[in-house]
Amino acid sequence: MLLGCTVNDPDPTPLPEGNQDLANINPDGNVQGGDVTGPNLGNINSGAAFRNELGITPDQYAGKTLTIWTFWDLSDTEAEHIAAFEAATGAKVDFVNRFSWEMYEPDLVKAIASGEGPDICYFMSEVIPAWVMKGFLTPVSDYLDFNKITIPLGIGTKEFYTFNGKLYTVPDFHEGSSKMYFRKDIFANASLKNPYEMWLEGTWTWDAFVRLAQDVKQDIDGDGEYDIWGYYSWQWEQLLYSNGTDHIKWVDGNPVQNLDDPKAIRALEWERALGEQYDIIAPYDPDLDPPGMLVAGNIAMMYWGAWLIGDGKTEGLRYELGDKLGFAPFPRGPDLPADVPMADIASGHREGISGAAKEPELAALFMLFKRLYEDEAAKQKAEAEAEAERILIYGSLEEYELAVEMDKYSIWNGMYGFTGMDNIVSRIRGAADMSAAQAVEAYKSSVQMMIDMTWNP
Repeated sequence: MLLGCTVNDPDPTPLPEGNQDLANINPDGNVQGGDVTGPNLGNINSGAAFRNELGITPDQYAGKTLTIWTFWDLSDTEAEHIAAFEAATGAKVDFVNRFSWEMYEPDLVKAIASGEGPDICYFMSEVIPAWVMKGFLTPVSDYLDFNKITIPLGIGTKEFYTFNGKLYTVPDFHEGSSKMYFRKDIFANASLKNPYEMWLEGTWTWDAFVRLAQDVKQDIDGDGEYDIWGYYSWQWEQLLYSNGTDHIKWVDGNPVQNLDDPKAIRALEWERALGEQYDIIAPYDPDLDPPGMLVAGNIAMMYWGAWLIGDGKTEGLRYELGDKLGFAPFPRGPDLPADVPMADIASGHREGISGAAKEPELAALFMLFKRLYEDEAAKQKAEAEAEAERILIYGSLEEYELAVEMDKYSIWNGMYGFTGMDNIVSRIRGAADMSAAQAVEAYKSSVQMMIDMTWNP
């Protein structure tokens, strides 16, 4: 992930011209989430279902240049979007692989602060809320009316990237949330239902997960040591999300630590119990990470990012395991509201308009344009062509649709947007001499201090 320390430094970075009024201002009501207001400008048909309904002409933006900075090379798909956009609008698109992965975020911040940044940029969740507070992002909702837009919107993404009724990205969803990967063959050989089957029948809960993980453990060679363990992962934030809570809550427009929420404490206690009481967590293997342990057959289940599934052809878990690979959402905790179908970890880069954008309306138009098909026939053709690839990667169209649904309801981790908070939370999780509740009580003021250092530098 890109580092977030640059944007959260207590020494404020100078802002580009026109954004000084946004610097480090936290009035009452400067709250995350909530409804998105309508746009300031009405030049874009936000309600268009297809490109041919946008109402743009081939010379409407003639003489204008849209700048896009990335840390990757132009793909064939992106080239097609750009060529179609230039033909439709008369504008020129300057796509630049500007920086390396490591330097993209810090150098982008410097460029925006000097007023020389691009129109469109990319960012991780760690930049929220600092980039909004410092004016490094321009609200997309100033140019697109998200009350009319036809693109399906992710619930968690829309909530996370909204501040003061302004939305700072296009919160569409695909298949990008973390997943509970598992070995179908291990469960089949043990005559056990697998997580996906339990999900389908509505019984995939914390308790069911524990029972399943215990039942699947096996000592194959009879040496008294388990050769197959139930579970192993390096991700843990989903424990809180799956129990209907989060690390931070918003009170009177300000972020407040939420680890003393009984639902959060219950999740932290359950995490400890997985190893100490239920004995389902595989021992640390210095030679293998969790994906490697899953491929080797040392564990039956593992929770990790969507990218691990791969392309099914040359790399990734699907390539390594084929039909043996399955996935499901993380199991439901006892406090997850009944109307919330799942709560997995969101991930990936988001796309937005920089605070130094010289053509913000054109940027918003491009962001909408590339997400729309030309017309209904083009949509049907593209979806038909994608069907085989979806089956290859996800196993079936039904499983692909589940992955999309998981991303729709996924939760963005706001903790990493407050520099140092994750280190204190790690102390809470690792305080073996205290209960989870005692550790939260001992450290919650330190957690709040980390939040305040970013929110009120």
